[in-house]
Amino acid sequence: MRSLGQANHPGCQMKYILNSSPLKAMQVRWGLLAAIALAGIVPLPAAPDPYTFKVVAKTGDVISGKTLTGFMQPSFGPNSPAINAGGSVAFYATYSEGAFVGEGIFTSDSIVLKNGDSVRGHTVDGISFVPALNDRGTVVVRGLLSSQESAILGSTFLLAKAGDKIGGQTLTSFGLPAINNDGTVAFVGSSSSGTGIFTQSAVVATSGESIEGLTLTSFGPPAINDRGTVVFQSWLSGKIATAIFTPTAVLVKVGDAIGGKTLTDLFFAPALNSIGAVAFMGVFSGGTGVFTQNALLEQTGDTIGGRKLTSFGSPVINDSGQVAFFATYPEGAGIFTQTSLIAKTGDTIRGKTLIGLGQPVINSSGAVAFTALFSDRSSAVILARPVIVPAKSWNSVRRDR
Repeated sequence: MRSLGQANHPGCQMKYILNSSPLKAMQVRWGLLAAIALAGIVPLPAAPDPYTFKVVAKTGDVISGKTLTGFMQPSFGPNSPAINAGGSVAFYATYSEGAFVGEGIFTSDSIVLKNGDSVRGHTVDGISFVPALNDRGTVVVRGLLSSQESAILGSTFLLAKAGDKIGGQTLTSFGLPAINNDGTVAFVGSSSSGTGIFTQSAVVATSGESIEGLTLTSFGPPAINDRGTVVFQSWLSGKIATAIFTPTAVLVKVGDAIGGKTLTDLFFAPALNSIGAVAFMGVFSGGTGVFTQNALLEQTGDTIGGRKLTSFGSPVINDSGQVAFFATYPEGAGIFTQTSLIAKTGDTIRGKTLIGLGQPVINSSGAVAFTALFSDRSSAVILARPVIVPAKSWNSVRRDR
């Protein structure tokens, strides 16, 4: 079995990451972020939303004859499951079947893809930790074939593999994919001429090209919405270190001021909703925060659910503008929205005590899924559903606070 999830990222270490230089820098910076606590203005919280919890899958469960033995362990790195509007969740898990051990992408009641499967005549040798899922139930993932070629694939289709040409470029490796409801998949690809953002049929952006005067050099994982808009973070040559782009515009860059904070760095991959709002984690003098391109949503020093936030993971955003994110506080860590603490270390879910949490995902109804590690060393994928879904925009909630 060959896993695609080891090496170069703290906690969750992906073997075939395309942009090692920015990620090495992130490793250093994350060590600093955990110690940052900005003493700032604590906004008045809106009423928190109660959540009900469902265990989607846990270690020891048997799905399609495979006994689940573990999920990607919680970390600051990418390790989230995927969720769609209907509340279906897809996730990475390791499993045993008799004496055999393997890895695969699962839903709550079936296995989507596992190592050893044959897809269009190619045998799957390894699977990355992070699947992508759309509302039609289509799952795509980055994989490694037995020929040692990397690929973007699903259970019955092979979208792209090393050696394929897209837009005249012969691809050699791939990053994590994103998918919209039309089935368009966006991903980072490498070729002999550099790196770029691709779909299965087109080149979106490439290293060396300029957008609004900024020259792209390398890329983080893209996001794509149902309008077909693709956004991505790129590291740059020149005085500005990094920015978030569409193929034709700069959305946010280092040096921009949002909510009175001048950005000095941008971390991880941006999230995108269907109306074009982008959520990301930004750094400013004295702290970090969760931003959109137009607003500062939360910052270190803010208090949610009685916890004073000290650092953030990658945020995700739904079409109502509700944002979910992993964050730390002096006594532990939790999964938060702008107004609610959904789950935290020390909580009990189905009789087990949480000691670790993975990065969350959120759907249009405000349901949030994440991986969880318990004190008995078992682990699970958890789905948290809000009991009451607010009718008004979460952006307006933030303005009301």
